[in-house]
Amino acid sequence: MSKTLNGRCIRRWTVEFKGLCDSKVSPWWRKRDLRGYIRDAALTTADCMVDNLAYNNAMHDFFSEVGDQNGWTPGFSAWYRERREQYRKEALDYLNEEATNDEIDEEIQNELEAWND
Repeated sequence: MSKTLNGRCIRRWTVEFKGLCDSKVSPWWRKRDLRGYIRDAALTTADCMVDNLAYNNAMHDFFSEVGDQNGWTPGFSAWYRERREQYRKEALDYLNEEATNDEIDEEIQNELEAWND
């Protein structure tokens, strides 16, 4: 992939809302929202994807090293705090290269469903 995860998330959110952000279609959404609010939502989606992958990888490694299967414990919290940036960097590098548009679209749909709850 030639674009970063952030760039692709922004593009996919823009595609999702392009038809809605028009005063002829919606009394609430405007074209300026694509540059503002929708961009912020896209960056939040990208950040959540990175955090989720980093957390899952850290949990897997912690279980392999320590053998504690109790989830988020004080021991895991301390262990992960020391390694968080390393896991986030690895997750971002992986997602920059391997995340597909379908995966990004799925995250967007999950986010939109959460908005409706």
